Amino acid sequence: MALDSLEDVRLFRQVVSSGGLTAAARVLDDSKNRISQRLAALERSLGVRLAHRTTRSFTLTEEGERFFEQSVALLQAAEGIETSLAAAAAIEGRVRVAVRSSLGGRGLGAEFARLLQSAPRLHLQIAVVDENSDLLAENFDLAVQVGALKDSSFVATRLEVSSFVLAASRSYLDARGRPRAPADLRHHQCLRKLSHPAEASWPLIHRNGKRATAAIGGTFECNDAQLQGEALYAGLGIGLRPADEVRRGEEAGTLERVLPAWSFERFSVWIVSPRGRLKVPRVAAVADVLRRIIGRLG
Repeated sequence: MALDSLEDVRLFRQVVSSGGLTAAARVLDDSKNRISQRLAALERSLGVRLAHRTTRSFTLTEEGERFFEQSVALLQAAEGIETSLAAAAAIEGRVRVAVRSSLGGRGLGAEFARLLQSAPRLHLQIAVVDENSDLLAENFDLAVQVGALKDSSFVATRLEVSSFVLAASRSYLDARGRPRAPADLRHHQCLRKLSHPAEASWPLIHRNGKRATAAIGGTFECNDAQLQGEALYAGLGIGLRPADEVRRGEEAGTLERVLPAWSFERFSVWIVSPRGRLKVPRVAAVADVLRRIIGRLG
């Protein structure tokens, strides 16, 4: 038994619903003879007789009744597949995205790879930046931004209030000692963000809600979070890393959390887009990827 055409299955259901070939021919705006031929072809492909039909009557056989009931699930499954394929086909064209380097190592590349495999006509352009970008000036469709938003003309979705914690390699801490209080950080090599004015302190919050502004020392400044991470793992000093990354590092023995009762002030992470862009299927598909990745932070 092999079905040659789902359209003939749909035709069969229309004939049954209409009560016969003549009524179905009127609904489908087709000839009764052609409909009868297609119904006969369906019966041949199935190897069973579906209905007894004369010029005046149309009556389902037992096999016909069973097939009529089961064809509902068959057509629903087919429509689901067709909808899925149509959605994938609609994901085409270019999407420009600005992401933070801190998202590196969290599966973003693998997620983008899966998206491109499912939508081969999609073209991604990914810019890695560590400053909030001007979406209009740089023609971005999407951007990941952190902290307070400055431009209310864009559509912004708050995804996660993320937490960074202090960490260092065990080799650094064994050599330089482990800070016991935020004030001790001024005597350590802290991996600072390159900015103007220079980053001179870290706002920290204790698990009991107490806050502290810790003065920091250090001779290394960098505006790239990924490079800061490489320096930290290499044993250069103490830096800020996402809490989930530090948990994995402690399990692997590559990192140790510093001042474990303290964490960096929590901050908002946003997906930002010019108005109307998220209604475009290809942009919405990329935004879904970013939501999944950013949801793993904190």
